[in-house]
Amino acid sequence: MSAVPASGVSGELVLLRERCTGAAGLEALAVRGGLRVRTLTPPTGGGEGDWTARLTGFLGAPESPDRMVLAAEGRACGAVFELADRHPERVVAVVAIAPEAPVADVPPPGLACPVLVLPGPDDGSGPAVERFLLDLRTGPAEEGCPVGNRALSPADLHEPAVMRRFAAAGPVHRLASPGTVPTWVVTGHEAARAVLADPGLRGDTATTAGYRPQPPGLAAVHPGGADTVTVDAEEHGRLRGLVDRHLTDEWVDSLLPRLRRVADGFLDALPRDREVDLVAAFAVPLPVAALCELLGVPETDRPYLADWLVRRVPTPPPAAHEDVDAYLGGLVAERRKRPADDLLGRMSEAGRDEDVVAAARLLLVSGARPTTTLLGNGVAALLAHRDQWRLLTGDPDAVAGPATEELLRHVTPYPVGFARRAVAPVDTAGVRIPAGHRVLASLTAANHDPAVIPHDPAVVPSEGAARGPDLGRAPCPHASFGHGRHACPGAGFARAVVRTALGTLARRFPGLDLAPGTRELHYRRSRVRYLLALPVLLGPERRA
Repeated sequence: MSAVPASGVSGELVLLRERCTGAAGLEALAVRGGLRVRTLTPPTGGGEGDWTARLTGFLGAPESPDRMVLAAEGRACGAVFELADRHPERVVAVVAIAPEAPVADVPPPGLACPVLVLPGPDDGSGPAVERFLLDLRTGPAEEGCPVGNRALSPADLHEPAVMRRFAAAGPVHRLASPGTVPTWVVTGHEAARAVLADPGLRGDTATTAGYRPQPPGLAAVHPGGADTVTVDAEEHGRLRGLVDRHLTDEWVDSLLPRLRRVADGFLDALPRDREVDLVAAFAVPLPVAALCELLGVPETDRPYLADWLVRRVPTPPPAAHEDVDAYLGGLVAERRKRPADDLLGRMSEAGRDEDVVAAARLLLVSGARPTTTLLGNGVAALLAHRDQWRLLTGDPDAVAGPATEELLRHVTPYPVGFARRAVAPVDTAGVRIPAGHRVLASLTAANHDPAVIPHDPAVVPSEGAARGPDLGRAPCPHASFGHGRHACPGAGFARAVVRTALGTLARRFPGLDLAPGTRELHYRRSRVRYLLALPVLLGPERRA
């Protein structure tokens, strides 16, 4: 099977073929472009729901490709859009021929891959299709290929070597993505910091917790569903001040014994005699439990919030979860009657009820997934480079802090900052960006900028595949928590959670290793690149 270097895609096109029309021409173009074509025939009934089941079953089959281009026509287009949204780690591009309502005009917002929509099979769009398929093979991830102004795939955005080539060609690039708002990507540490702090660039587009564009009506009903980057400046400043006033370094340090008990509790429950999925059993539940501990959520209620954060928040379609607002509002009302020394209690002393609820919700939503990502991806990186894991296990108390900072830089849970809109023409790294255009700061590029991270092995092409983190390096600045007015207000607490988790895991299970037979780890590569599973054996436990 040939590889398509532009975004790590396999050379396969999966065709959902409903009629013998334009799909036949697409198949011929795909074959001519070097793609292997697999054809799925209509399921019984042929409705969009049936197509979804048909495609879901195909993706679950052992012989289905890890990465693919999905092409469909008619009613099958809805299923392709849905599956591309659910599984961006598998789908690198979508071609839709004559999609039927309600997706006939535009695919769902927020798809992480390039999309080509053709109004019909006989519109003479063969050259456009051929160009689209060719661009997938000759994008900027190909070694020796000049940087092209094409839409970057999620795999590109997470890949230090790709973003290094962009940075080497200049600090600002306009990306070509037909039919969308003109977008620029900024590379380099200083350029990214400047964009993140520029008052002329605003992140004021309301989004849901899944980071998809949100209709204005829904945003008005549930404004706290927006993250701390995209709420308007006045609300963000109010909520940030409410959190910063109380979430001090000193208070976070006082919480460390409780965080260690939380980490120990999850490790106590893990089986010692068989394979464990460290993502599902530790990296996912630990950040949620830690946030509940911070806010003062009763233990009996934590499964409810865990279900919301782990299952409901990421599941499309995005929805306003008013029950969570009501629940948090009830906790705030309880603090008014009976004060408690937790973050909800502290914020309730000075904040309005609606602000305290919004701040708590934003901390939960923005604090759970990135911390899970950092833990899962970070431990995987250390296990892949045993010398680094041994450094950590040799002195967990001393090394867990530097390891957290190096993994933040190396993993970079969010590869780009949230899109910002230029409210007036702005000058960015010597480039004039017109009003109304979007600007993205590549945090991956910022975290691997040779100007601040010299001799970074992860981006040296001559050394082949990317190497792992270096826990012994001198501390290097990173942009993983953002910068400026919208820097993560819970950064100190997130650091404490990860530092505690790494130290506790390394102290108790120094022989932790990947489970035998694990040949490859699978990641979801959307806006957040996170592990789907991390199969490990704990090894002998080191007794205190």
